[in-house]
Amino acid sequence: MAQWNSSFSNFDRIEQLSIHFYDNAIEERKEERKMKGAMLVGVKEQQLHSMQDYLNALNIVFDYNKEIGHLDGNVVPIVADWLGQRYIRQALTHFYKKNENSIPKEIVSVVPLLGPLHVALNTKEQVMKFYYPFFEKLFHFVFGERKILAKKPRPWRTNLLLELAFTAWIEIKEHIVKKFIFLQKNIEYQVIMELLDNIVPASLDIYALLFRSESFNNYVETIFRIWTFALRWHRKNYNKAPLAFLSDLFYWEKIEHPMREAIKKNLVKFKDYWVENMHSRIRATTSPKDAADNIQKQAYLLDFHKYSAFREMFSTMKRYPYSPRDLKFLTTKTCIFLISQFQEIYRKNEETNLVSSKIPFPLKRQKKKELPTSYNLPTLGEIDITSMPTGYSTLFLSLFNNCDHCYKILNINDQTIILICGHGFHLECYNSIEKKCRHCLNYYKKGIWKNVNAFLNGLNSEKNFDKDLKKNAQEDNEEDNNNSEETEIDQLNRQESLELDLLNRISEINSW
Repeated sequence: MAQWNSSFSNFDRIEQLSIHFYDNAIEERKEERKMKGAMLVGVKEQQLHSMQDYLNALNIVFDYNKEIGHLDGNVVPIVADWLGQRYIRQALTHFYKKNENSIPKEIVSVVPLLGPLHVALNTKEQVMKFYYPFFEKLFHFVFGERKILAKKPRPWRTNLLLELAFTAWIEIKEHIVKKFIFLQKNIEYQVIMELLDNIVPASLDIYALLFRSESFNNYVETIFRIWTFALRWHRKNYNKAPLAFLSDLFYWEKIEHPMREAIKKNLVKFKDYWVENMHSRIRATTSPKDAADNIQKQAYLLDFHKYSAFREMFSTMKRYPYSPRDLKFLTTKTCIFLISQFQEIYRKNEETNLVSSKIPFPLKRQKKKELPTSYNLPTLGEIDITSMPTGYSTLFLSLFNNCDHCYKILNINDQTIILICGHGFHLECYNSIEKKCRHCLNYYKKGIWKNVNAFLNGLNSEKNFDKDLKKNAQEDNEEDNNNSEETEIDQLNRQESLELDLLNRISEINSW
């Protein structure tokens, strides 16, 4: 589980929940939305499907530099999405190999970097995609059966559901873990445990907490953690992007290059928030049918008025849809939902055992094609192995009720340890393998090797390689038009009885 959550208190709950609101009329985080210090250099109609497309975009900056000379003897970090990073890196590779005479020499001043906001948005979107059935159940329980959760909810709503799930989990975790102390190898328990204790906090905190707090070491660790999710989910972009970023950091550290220290000491300055903010404002004030000239004019107009005191004086301020009291109410409902889910998992343990017992025993080396790709579980239904802990994506599946090292039974009286990956060991066995899960370690090593080689081959290629992005594009454009689902009066009237209900349900856990 994320150990840093109790360490930082710079950001209150609503402030973190409003991360993905870019409207400067929102009361929370108003100062950041003013985009002080940001300047729009240029706007150009441009496809972004090739290295040359990105060079054309960069030429706007390079032409501007001829007037001011900022790039002379300096570097310009470009915090970009994955295609931006890939094509800029490809241009640098070809420049140094002298493969392309058309690449401007100014490219050597450019340092492409991983965009933390892109990472956060992408990861949260993928969590919602891979665990949609779970969050749809949660959404209906908390907001009402008649409400519809879009397949691709708006970022702020996704953020809210993840935050409710994690906050509620923290409140009940101690009781649930104690109840499942002898059932830690239950597949359904492992799936929900890893989601709430590992995936959700990492996706919530990578930008809102760790990056903005400039907690460099925790940020870097969590970038790698998110890469492990992307590897398991077969994300064709983000199974490479974090590796490129980490490789740069480790290389700079090895040669004692000042760039690493610059990022470490000024982490919060290397952000893509301003770009996302401007994109959001342009989208909000234009139509897809608008001509390029109109969009360009609107962009310059938005940039010109971003400091307008007159405009700010007469603008109507809005607040985050839910007050702290509302959030307390919603969290209590989420606690009750989670308890009911764990109770059902506990009650159906025997049915889950029947599924678990069919997992192939590793007396011989398994081939990937022989391993199951999904499981039909009694509570969660059919679930793909990509949504299960990492151990189920390896060639050595977690054994039902057995040690994943010596293969012997994990008895109640034995000292054991069950890892977040799903593998479990006798404590003695775990110590003998240097307190590492070698099955998952090998899986990660192979993933690094495979994706780094694929990335390097792409950089040296003459071809454009945006197929992966198209492959992973979300085709579901379903709109999410839900407003606040409860009135304040309803919440206040029901708050007391809900808290009493929660206390009763917690007290009943021991008697399941």
